[in-house]
Amino acid sequence: MDIRKIAAAGIMLVALAGCAGAAIEGANIVRDKAIVANNIDAARAGNAVAQYKVGEALCCSLNEGAGFYNTPQSVDWLCQAAAQGHPGSAFKLGQIYSGETVDGVRLIRRVGAAIAGASTDIPVAYSWFRHAETGGIKDATKISDKMWREMTPAERDTAAAMLTGKAPLRCRWNEVIRQD
Repeated sequence: MDIRKIAAAGIMLVALAGCAGAAIEGANIVRDKAIVANNIDAARAGNAVAQYKVGEALCCSLNEGAGFYNTPQSVDWLCQAAAQGHPGSAFKLGQIYSGETVDGVRLIRRVGAAIAGASTDIPVAYSWFRHAETGGIKDATKISDKMWREMTPAERDTAAAMLTGKAPLRCRWNEVIRQD
């Protein structure tokens, strides 16, 4: 096959992937806005499941705080649900604070997140994964075990203090991720 045809086919695939990515992102935001609209009243009334759904739908922004996808707002809702013992919220908080903020087939957002990076606090993330594990989220065990092996001794001490109540387990974005 001619090298020009191969190159043209490659360029066409990249272009189509970009179009498909934009269409998928458009569908995601429509879906997520509907989830927020359908659950916001119950979330405001204190329903932990609704708070989780709103927090999950608002997660997460590449710049961590502007536009519909808004990490601090997402975390606020997830914290409210986690305070009521909602294990899925604890798991999502672990993901957010470990830097794993993009779920599903979101190619454009995955690329953006890889380039932009994410704010992390590994001891806090570990502690939230352990709460999720206690709540019955099986995937949390594997993740928290791996995190524990990779943490420094100082990070382990911090996480252990949070889990035993010797230090508060921070939740809100501005409590965990210090903004300058």
